[in-house]
Amino acid sequence: MKSNDIASIKALTKELVVLYVEDEEDIRHHMLALLRILFKKVDVACDGFSGLEMFQERPYDLVITDIQMPNMNGLDMIEHIRMKNGEIPIIITTAFSDQDYFIRSIDLKIDKYLLKPIEEVRAKAVFADIAWMIDDRKKAKEYEIRQLQEKINRLSERIIAQITESYLSPCIIYTDDTVRYFNDPFCAIFDTVELQRFLKGEEEGLPFDKRPGFMHSLAEYDAADLQKNRISVSKRQGRKIYRIIRRDIHIDNEEEQSRIYFFNDITLEEYQKIKIKSYTEILEELVIQNRYRGKKEFKTASADQEVSVIAEVAPPKDETPNIPAVPQEELQNVKLKIGDEENRLLRRTHTHKTKAAEYISELDNEILQELQELDELDSDFKESIYLLSEEADIDGLRQMSVQLEVYAHVISMLFEFEDLAYAIRSLAKVLSETEDAALDQKKMKKIILLLSGIQSDLSDWRRRLFVDQSALDIHYLDSSLFSTCLQIELILSDEVDEIESGEEDLILF
Repeated sequence: MKSNDIASIKALTKELVVLYVEDEEDIRHHMLALLRILFKKVDVACDGFSGLEMFQERPYDLVITDIQMPNMNGLDMIEHIRMKNGEIPIIITTAFSDQDYFIRSIDLKIDKYLLKPIEEVRAKAVFADIAWMIDDRKKAKEYEIRQLQEKINRLSERIIAQITESYLSPCIIYTDDTVRYFNDPFCAIFDTVELQRFLKGEEEGLPFDKRPGFMHSLAEYDAADLQKNRISVSKRQGRKIYRIIRRDIHIDNEEEQSRIYFFNDITLEEYQKIKIKSYTEILEELVIQNRYRGKKEFKTASADQEVSVIAEVAPPKDETPNIPAVPQEELQNVKLKIGDEENRLLRRTHTHKTKAAEYISELDNEILQELQELDELDSDFKESIYLLSEEADIDGLRQMSVQLEVYAHVISMLFEFEDLAYAIRSLAKVLSETEDAALDQKKMKKIILLLSGIQSDLSDWRRRLFVDQSALDIHYLDSSLFSTCLQIELILSDEVDEIESGEEDLILF
């Protein structure tokens, strides 16, 4: 129920600014006493012309005016005001009851009338009605704005959805550190369970790989160094690398900015960088090797000495040697320090066997195309073994270590074969760190035979997994290859001079 007491009226009018136009000083003085109690501010003009000038200089919430005034009467002033503002409430104070004035005031949309002499009770009632009307209009306007804003918000959500879904790369939008939207390509990066746990707050961030040199969360985004903003995600289908791009955007009329993160797939780009680096290292090793050979040939010719070579000659390049690794029983009486990672790999078993055809069907085509490089690496590896058989030296082993490192990087793209990649990478490291003093002809012969066996095993592994897809277990090679790598490390170890055996040479069977 609306009340007309001073307190109730003032609660509605205390923030309103009023323009009061009256030429008679006594009436003006009497009315101002009441107006200044009710309203926040009251500006006074003595005629219609002055009142119009004041109205044009600043906004008002209410106009109260007499009709008959010098220079410009109240109705003429109101007519000019209505041209600028058709909604502002206007009250007329007049002693006239002329029909022409009354009809014109209706046309000018006058809201209320106060007849002179003005009674305070009547004035309060009129001001109360006007105050409630202004309050109702304000609430209606606010409701209209809310409705319009909600409509804009719904439209914005649809536009955001359409834009992000049309963008083929993954993206996610945050507002006030809360996930607002992400598109379908983003969902494809992570498992459903991972996303559910993340959205429920069970995980602090998205499940990125915790690898050195990569962001562990989006909070680590560095706007000053965009090259640092990379993430790594490993899945059964392989490892993916994304460059993160962040943009601040305004959605709706929010004061707080929203942030959209774009995930650009740079897996192949990063792989190409490493591949180029690896090939550069190979070229550098070849240059070093050629210089070393030139110096050695010069010294040999000067001293007129024969060059010591390995008696056994490797098979031609087009033939694949099929030489097995050193028998395990030869290692029984030899002690070698094995690290935690090596011990874990030797003990590890894969209880679930995955067929090659089943595994390949889940791989991305881009990764399969990159894996074709293994064929070329097989040929390079085979040729290096042949050259090493013809002239066994430390430079040949180091060249092979670079090739093995490249091979390990290629298969490390596949999350399932990180252990296999680790074994090959460990072997590459051992070969690269080998010194001349650690080698003799007998050791080199054994190493060449073992490396030849590894090359044959890897070639067969690649064919059975990625070519004819005949392997019944994609992990069939893991433990045996790592064991062979340990045998080579044992041969090169400073703790033993040679592998104890019943025969001088390796037993081949």
